[in-house]
Amino acid sequence: MIEFSEIDLGARAPDISDGGKWKSVPLVQRVDPLTLKTCRILTGVKLQPESPPDLAEITDSGGFCPFCEDVFERVTFEFERDVIPVGRLRKNKAAIVPNIMAYSGYSSVGIYDTTRHFIKLGQFTKELLTDALSLMVEHAKAVRLARPDLAWSSISANYLPSSGSSVVHPHLQSSHDFQPMLGQNEWVEGAKRYFHETSRPYFDDLVSQEKNSSRYVGTTGSVTWLTPFAPRGFQEVWGVFSDIGDIVQLSDENTSDLAEGMIRVFKYYDAHNFSAFNYSLVGGGPESSSMGFRLVFRILVRSNPDRHYRSDVTYFERLLEEPLLDVSPEEVAKAARDYFN
Repeated sequence: MIEFSEIDLGARAPDISDGGKWKSVPLVQRVDPLTLKTCRILTGVKLQPESPPDLAEITDSGGFCPFCEDVFERVTFEFERDVIPVGRLRKNKAAIVPNIMAYSGYSSVGIYDTTRHFIKLGQFTKELLTDALSLMVEHAKAVRLARPDLAWSSISANYLPSSGSSVVHPHLQSSHDFQPMLGQNEWVEGAKRYFHETSRPYFDDLVSQEKNSSRYVGTTGSVTWLTPFAPRGFQEVWGVFSDIGDIVQLSDENTSDLAEGMIRVFKYYDAHNFSAFNYSLVGGGPESSSMGFRLVFRILVRSNPDRHYRSDVTYFERLLEEPLLDVSPEEVAKAARDYFN
């Protein structure tokens, strides 16, 4: 049995509804059984928005967008032909092109729909998601064939500026490296440790156990949906695949199952007035099959957007726990040194 540890922190605070009288407040710390990372859950405080945000000022197209169809072919680039012979990957309204920002050893940007500058949560369809995800898998397989050493793969997304997205046009991104990201490595090492101790795949046991718990959400084919015991963010939901440990193992049926679940989570977020989110689908690296690692799709909400605000925290920091920086510490030291002389 996977052990779920919860600690009562015995918090106290003044009660504003009772003249500031000090009272005990329910506050617990939970420990993630896989990574041993902790979170705190404060009972009774709800950060759910009271009404849907007005996205018009942020999303109305009034300037240049590289992902819109009228300029897409002209301003985006083709993949290296020895990796993707056709240059760009397209399927119906979806498209995949190289990422001009070198976030990873080899990375791509996927657009769900080049014909629409913005897609609200309630406007996403299963077909849009399935097309984009299947192209991402096709790209991952091509990269792995050309570069077998790039065995650490993930597919992730930021949606709206408050999630860290620099482009409003909805898109997703992939990373392929010969080194895992911190969060990816922690998951794999935890799963490996559990497998060596029990001879059982961690995520199989997790799904089996959680199907009988209050955290079970539902199932869409090969994906079981649940909420994590110790979330890393607000309104976090997981989709755990059965018998699949790497991005390149996904079939068309698997991506369809994932898309179906994503649509349902989007509808839940939309109905509760949430808009921005990060998600990530993380592969288990070169040893994923031997230790029974399972692909897990993770999604969580971010603060609703404000016209003049863009977060500097993306899915890299929020879900993969790998800070993404644009200035080296040596450059910072060189610039700051002048102020110490």
